[in-house]
Formats: sequence, structure tokens, C-alpha cells
Amino acid sequence: MEMVEQLLSRTDAVYQRWLASIFNDVVADEVVVFCLDSLQERHTTYGIGEWLTGYLMIGQEGDRGLFLRCDGSAGPVFRADLGGLGEADLDVAASVFEVWLHSRFALPPDPEPELPTTADVYVDNMPVDAVQLLVRVRKLLGAGWRFGNLRELLSAQPFLAARSARLPALRRELEHAPELRPYVHYATDHGLEAVWSPVRPASR
Repeated sequence: MEMVEQLLSRTDAVYQRWLASIFNDVVADEVVVFCLDSLQERHTTYGIGEWLTGYLMIGQEGDRGLFLRCDGSAGPVFRADLGGLGEADLDVAASVFEVWLHSRFALPPDPEPELPTTADVYVDNMPVDAVQLLVRVRKLLGAGWRFGNLRELLSAQPFLAARSARLPALRRELEHAPELRPYVHYATDHGLEAVWSPVRPASR
């Protein structure tokens, strides 16, 4: 496994000069761009060399890392979930470090998922004793299920919860109800899909 110093020597020259000019982490909104000491510690702590060989983790946004490819070029700044599987998990956060620096480390918004406008919605994989969660799904969908039937519905999963629901609106509602996201699905020709699912850009 390559040492951080070796990787750093092959990163974007603008990044190297910027890194040499700072002595503390730089925080911009939810983004932290590491100073040299933090860079070495985080790169090692997260085992970046084991799953993303030839890249250096230069910052972090929540559970996502920010990376430069160490190939001697002024290439893109990449973003990926920490603990991903490799290069296939990367998406471009900025075209080059210099552009990202001038933007004050702004990141592009996550792309909207591609959802059908309407579809039948199902509840699935909810614990059979989670009556309170099902009550919240009932309210979310505006369903008229009788409270006395909720345990019966839980034991009959997956069950149809709403016909021709408007999925984009439902997904916006789920932004404020993360505890319900694993259980709300919509019907496709290939089975049930989660209304809320991790989004990855199609282009790299």
C-alpha cells in the first residue's frame, strides 16, 4: 500500500500548493477539507488504499469522502460513500480542484431519482410488531385502514397500501420521515422497488 506522502506528490499541483498554505481543516457548510495532519489520519483510518487504490481522501461530507486521483494530472475531485467498493462508486464533485477551491468547496446537489409519476405503493419488510410505524405510514399515505386491522396487515406483507400514488410527492414526504423509508415500495414490472433509495448519477 502506498504511503500518503507518495500519493500526495502525484496530486494536482494547485491542490499541493493550497495544502501547504493551510494549517487547520477548512470547513465550508457540511464539507471539511483536510489539512495535512488530518489528511494522513483520515486516509489511514478509513483504509482508503485498500478499496480505492491510487486515490487520496482530501476531505469529507458527512458519510462521503472527497478524493483526488493520484496520477500527476489536474483531474476531477471525486465523491463516494465511505467504505464503497472502488472506482465504480465515484461520482464527479468538481471538474478540477482549482474550480472547487474558487467555488469555496461547493458541491453539486444530488440528482433527483428517476421515478414514475404514479404507481401502486406497497408496504413491505416492516417488523410484524411495528404498529406505530404502520400508523405513521397510514397518515403519510392518507390511507383509511381500520386501526383494528393493522396487525393483520403487518402479517400479510407485502400489501397494497395505495393505488396510483404520486411518487415524486411521496418521496418528498419521505425526506422528513427517514424511519419509514425502508418500508415504502412501489410496483414495477420487475417487482417492488423502494420509493426512497440511494441515488447515483448515471454519468461518471
